[in-house]
Amino acid sequence: MTQGDEHHVLLSADTNGDGKPDVWVTDTTGDGTADLYQFDTTGDGKVDVTVVEGAEEPGTDRLVVEGDGGHPQEV
Repeated sequence: MTQGDEHHVLLSADTNGDGKPDVWVTDTTGDGTADLYQFDTTGDGKVDVTVVEGAEEPGTDRLVVEGDGGHPQEV
């Protein structure tokens, strides 16, 4: 999920009731605010969608950088 001591999981949640976390909210910069969101949308224990704050594209503040969660990405 995350690597190194600089990453702090602020929240993990079991949203589908199977007893395992499937959403993780992480602070990768250590500033106390979340900037990495990871989701297991299939329940297989693997991250399917990763969203980061501060996307490089003008007019966006979030960018899906891995997976699509079964939904088509907007172009």
